[in-house]
Amino acid sequence: MNQTDDYAYLKDAFVATFLDELLPGIFHNFANPLNGIMGRAQLMQRRLRDFVVRLRKQYPEMDVEMKDHCEKLLSDVDSIAGESENFFSLFNVSSGKFYAIGAHHPDTPNLSGLVEAEIEFANFYLDFKHDVKKDIRIDRDMPDISGITSLFSMAIWALIRSSMKTIAGSRHAVFMMATDHDDQWVSLDIAPIGRTLLPGGPEGLPYVPSERDMLPSLSPEQRELFHALRLFQEAHTGVGLEVAYDAKSATLTLRIPCGRKSEKG
Repeated sequence: MNQTDDYAYLKDAFVATFLDELLPGIFHNFANPLNGIMGRAQLMQRRLRDFVVRLRKQYPEMDVEMKDHCEKLLSDVDSIAGESENFFSLFNVSSGKFYAIGAHHPDTPNLSGLVEAEIEFANFYLDFKHDVKKDIRIDRDMPDISGITSLFSMAIWALIRSSMKTIAGSRHAVFMMATDHDDQWVSLDIAPIGRTLLPGGPEGLPYVPSERDMLPSLSPEQRELFHALRLFQEAHTGVGLEVAYDAKSATLTLRIPCGRKSEKG
């Protein structure tokens, strides 16, 4: 075994520990100083504003020479506080994703919440963040469903990636993702999904979740979508997943029984 083989072997061993062992520790060790930075930045922001107000009351003539300096200092502190909140938000998006893919037990996830979190996480792909036009519609009154969060999370990620592959190279395509519900179903629409990515074609699509024998005939891109649809079937601990495809709009629709009405329903 040469040096390259040694490195490759240990690299694989390192990667194998990454999701389940290393990342939880990384996020845990980042969380404490990040909370401290954000808390102190907000405290400094309030204290500095109070201090400048009191100083101006006691020395009203100070504004003649010091107004610009005070305003610049206040602006800088506001920026520090704002950016610390942005950093904390990005931390929550990334840690939330890895929490989701580690949640393997049956639960009552909210499909809208999962979709929104996955779209925020997808912004870590810079081409998705900067180069893709987006039309996102989130149903915030959607009821929870029974299922396994980690499987839903990975399946939604794969759907987003499939759509990104369809969009690649197109200047005018718009990424669309929408959630909705009625008294019986929660639904997810995503577009565009190219016809060439559909395992079995549009006509065979509804049967994909129960057809593993088609796997050897699929391209790598089709396999990703195949496994995403299978995961949706497996993630939902009930039965009755429905899959449909509209060729005109290149929209893939998934519907899952929810079994109860929303609070507004």
